[in-house]
Amino acid sequence: MPSLFLLSFMSVAATYAFLWALAYLNQDPREPTPVSGSIPFISPLIGLATEKESYYMRMRNKYRLPIYSLRMPGPTTYVVNSFRLVQLIDRHIRTIAFTPIELYAVRTTMGASKQTCDKIGGEQLLTDKGYFMSFPKNVAAGASPGLGLDALNRTAVNTMAASFDKLAEQGKTTVELFDWVRHEIFAATMEATYGPHNPFRLPVNEKDWFTLERGLMALLVDILPGIFAKKSLEARERLVKQLYKYFQQDKHLEGSLFVRLRHEHNVRFDLDLDDTAHTEIGQINASVSNTVPGAFWAFWQILADPVVFKDCQSEAAKLVQTSSDGLCTIDLANVRTACPILVSTWQEVLRFHGTSISARVVQEDIVIDDQYFLKKNSMVIMPSRVFHTDESVWGPTASQFDHRRFLKSSKSGTKRAPAAAFRGFGGGAVLCPGRHFVSTEILAFAALLLVRFNVGPVSGKWIEPGKDFLMNTAFPTPKDKVDIELIPKNKMKWKVIFSDNSKGINMIREDLEDSKQ
Repeated sequence: MPSLFLLSFMSVAATYAFLWALAYLNQDPREPTPVSGSIPFISPLIGLATEKESYYMRMRNKYRLPIYSLRMPGPTTYVVNSFRLVQLIDRHIRTIAFTPIELYAVRTTMGASKQTCDKIGGEQLLTDKGYFMSFPKNVAAGASPGLGLDALNRTAVNTMAASFDKLAEQGKTTVELFDWVRHEIFAATMEATYGPHNPFRLPVNEKDWFTLERGLMALLVDILPGIFAKKSLEARERLVKQLYKYFQQDKHLEGSLFVRLRHEHNVRFDLDLDDTAHTEIGQINASVSNTVPGAFWAFWQILADPVVFKDCQSEAAKLVQTSSDGLCTIDLANVRTACPILVSTWQEVLRFHGTSISARVVQEDIVIDDQYFLKKNSMVIMPSRVFHTDESVWGPTASQFDHRRFLKSSKSGTKRAPAAAFRGFGGGAVLCPGRHFVSTEILAFAALLLVRFNVGPVSGKWIEPGKDFLMNTAFPTPKDKVDIELIPKNKMKWKVIFSDNSKGINMIREDLEDSKQ
C-alpha cells in the first residue's frame, strides 16, 4: 500500500502537471510568450499579491519581452511592455476595448440597477453613439479649456484661498500632510463641481465618501461585498440618497457646467434619478481617487527636496504683486504658464510616482503588429510604470526623480522622451477628461502654499513614507504619517484671483496637438 508521503507527492505532482498543461498546451503558438513562474497560475498570483506593481517591472527585466501572456485563473492576460505596441493597441478602441470594464464598474462600484446596465450596455456598448463612447464628447465642454474649465478652477481656487486664510489666522499649526491634503482637495473639487448646493459641505457626507473609498477595491472585485465591504456599501447608499435629492431638486442647474452636462448625458440615455445618483459615485471617484495621492506626492517632492523647493518657490513668488498698502495679490491662472519648473515637477510626479494600469478587454480575435495573436475575451493590461521607467525611452536617469525633466530646454542632461511616451493621464480614446482641472488645482494649491506658509516636518527631518500600492488607483498612498508645521510668512492681507484665459496645461501629446490647431 503506498505511503501517505508518496500519495501526497503524487497528488502534488498531478496537480502541477495539470496546471502546466492548462497553461501551456492551451496556448496558441501565435499568442505572446507565456510567463507563468515556477507554479503555473499560482506564482503570478503570489507575485502580484506580494510585489504589487513591482511584479510587472521584475517580469519586464527578467524576460525582456515586448508583450507576454500571464497565465492566472480566469481569462488569459496579456501584459504589454513595449510602448510601440501600446500605441498600436490604442488604435483598436472597439476590438480591444475599455468600455466593458466601465460597464462592470457601473454595476459593482457604483451599484447601478440591472435595468440601467442593460440600457448602457448591450449592442450599443462599442458604438460611437453608446453611453460610454459618446460620454467624452458630450461632457467635454465642462472640463476642456474654455469658460467651463475656468469656472471650475476659479471656484476651486477660491475655496482653497478661503481655507488658507482661516489657517493663517490660527498662526502656527500642525497637520498630518496626507489627511490635510485629502480634505482640502476633496472640498475644493466638490465645491467646484456641485456649486452652492454642494452636498459635501456637510462633514458627514465627506466622512461617508472616505468610508466608501476604502472599500472600492472590494466592491470592484465583487466577492461577497456585503461581508467584506459592508460599511462602504452602507456609506454608498447614504451618499446616493444625498445625490438623488440634489438632482431631484434641480440643484445641479446652479452647479458647474461639468455636472450639468453629465446629467444631460444621463437624461439622453433615459437613466432615472436613482441611477443618475449612482453614476455620480463613479464621477466623484474619478475626480479625487487619483488627485489626492497625486497631490500628496507632488507636495512631498516640492517640500522635502531643497533643490525642488527652491526652484518652485522662486517661481511662485514671481506671481505675487504687493501694493503700497500691503495687499498681496496672486493670479493663480498664471501658474500654468509662468511656472514651467512647477509644471515639470508635476509631470515628473506623474511619471515617477504614478502606478496606473490601463486595462482592456479583447472583443474578438485580433493580430497586433502582424505577429501577436490576442484571443477574444482575454485581458490586455499596460502598466504605466513599465513605460515610464524604460531607459531606452527616458535615458539612464529613468529611475531617478528629475523635476526639470519636462522643461523644453533642460540643462540637467536627462534625455527628452517623445511626448507620446508620457501617459500620466492615460492615452488614446481613454484619456482623463479632467486632466486640465486636476493639474491646475494641484499647481495652484502648491503655489499658494509656497508663498503663504513656511512648512517643515515636526520631527525636524523629512522622512519619505512607505507606499501602499492599490490596484484601483493611479498613485500609491503613504503608509506612514507625515506631520508638518505650517507657519504663516506674514500678516499681510491676500487677494487670490483666477482670471479668465480659457487655457489648459499642455502636458501630454494630445494637448500639444490641440494647442497647434
